[in-house]
Amino acid sequence: MSTGEKFFHMADYLTDRLNPILVKETRQALKSRQFIVTFMLLLTVAWLISVFGIVWFGPAIEYGSAGRAFFVAYYYVIGFATLFVVPFGSFRSMLNERDQNTYELLSISTLSPRQIVSGKLLSSLVQVFIYYSAIAPFIAFTSLLQGFDLAMVTLFLTLGLLWSVFVSMIALMLSTLSSSRQWQAINTIGMLGLLLWQMSVAFGLSAAAFSESIPFDDEEFWWVLFSFLIGLGSYFLLAQQIAVSRLTFESDNRSSGVRVICTLQFWLLWIGVWAYSYYSGTFAVDEEVIVVCATISCIHWFLAGLFFSTEPDHVSRRIRRSVSRFGLLRLLIAPWMPGGRRGLLLLSMHLLAIVVIGNLDVWPAWVHNIVTVTALYVFIYVSLGAAVGRWGQAVTPEFRPAHARVLVILMARWP
Repeated sequence: MSTGEKFFHMADYLTDRLNPILVKETRQALKSRQFIVTFMLLLTVAWLISVFGIVWFGPAIEYGSAGRAFFVAYYYVIGFATLFVVPFGSFRSMLNERDQNTYELLSISTLSPRQIVSGKLLSSLVQVFIYYSAIAPFIAFTSLLQGFDLAMVTLFLTLGLLWSVFVSMIALMLSTLSSSRQWQAINTIGMLGLLLWQMSVAFGLSAAAFSESIPFDDEEFWWVLFSFLIGLGSYFLLAQQIAVSRLTFESDNRSSGVRVICTLQFWLLWIGVWAYSYYSGTFAVDEEVIVVCATISCIHWFLAGLFFSTEPDHVSRRIRRSVSRFGLLRLLIAPWMPGGRRGLLLLSMHLLAIVVIGNLDVWPAWVHNIVTVTALYVFIYVSLGAAVGRWGQAVTPEFRPAHARVLVILMARWP
C-alpha cells in the first residue's frame, strides 16, 4: 500500500479500537450548537482583546510588560470555556441519557460502567484540547511581547487543563446521583451554582498568583504543588469510582472500590506528612500539624463512614460468589466488602489508627485529648446513624439510608 493508504488504514484501525462512547459523545458535542457558539465566542473575544489591547498599549507594547497582561486576559477566556462550559456539558451528557431513555440500551450492551464514564470524560478532554488549540495562536502572539514568562504560562495552562478534567469528573459523578426528573432539575441548578463558584475561586487564585512572582527555585513550592496534585488525583479517582458504582447494577458490588480509595486517601495523607518531615531533616512533626491532619482524617471518615455504615447488610449471591473461599483472606477483606456492619468496622479501624497516632508519647497531652475526643465524636454519631437506619428500616421499608444520613448530618455539631 502507498503511504496515504497506510495512514488511512491505521486511522480506521485506531478509530475502531477507541471507546465507542468517546466517538459518539465527541461527534454529538462537535455538532452541537453549544460547542459552535462557545468556539466562535472564544475566538471573537480573543481577537477583540488582541485588537483593543494593541490600541491600549500603543508604542509601549514594544518595551512594556504587555505579554503578561495579554496572557492573563486570554487565560480568563479559555478558563470560562474549560471550567464552565465543558464541565456543564459533561453533566448534561449523562442526564440526557436518562431523559432520552438511552441509558437502558447502554446498560445492556457489552460496555461496562467504567467504559461509559471514561468515554464521556475523554470526550470532555477532547473538547478542552480543541479550545486550547483555538487559543494557542493568541498565546503564541504573547510570546513575542515583553513580560512573557514561559515557565509561568506552562504551569498555568497545565494546571488549568488538570483542573478542568477534575471538575468534569465531579460533574459526571453528580449527574449519576439523581434519577427522577424533579431531582435532575434541582441538581442542574445546583451544578450551575457550583461551577460558577469554583470558576470564580479559580480566577481569584490565578489573579493572586499573577500579581506575584512564582518561586520556582523554592522547594516548599514544589512540595505544595506535588501535594495538591496528589490530592487532586486521589479525589479524581474517588469521583470516578462513585460514578461507576452508581451506574453498576444493584446486585453487583458497588461499595468495595469506594472503600479502598477512601482507605488509600487516609494513609496517603499520613505518609505524606511523615515523608515531608523526613525530607526536611527535622524527623518530627509539629503538634498543630498533627491536630490538623487528625481533624481532616476524622472529617473524611465521618462522611465516608456515614455512607458505609448505613448501607444494607444484605449481600447478593453474585457478590458472595466473587469472594475468596480462604477463611483468613475473607476475614482480612471483610471491612472492605459491602454492608453496614462491615462499614462500621472499617470506620472503627481507622478511627483507632487516628487515636493511636495522636496519642504517641512525642505529643503533649492536649494533642492526645483533642484527637481522642474528635475520634469518639465521629464514632458516636456514625454509630447513631447506623442504628437509626436499621430502626427506620424495621419500622417501614420506605425509610432509606439517605434519610438516616441527613438526620445525622443535621444533628452533628463539630466542637
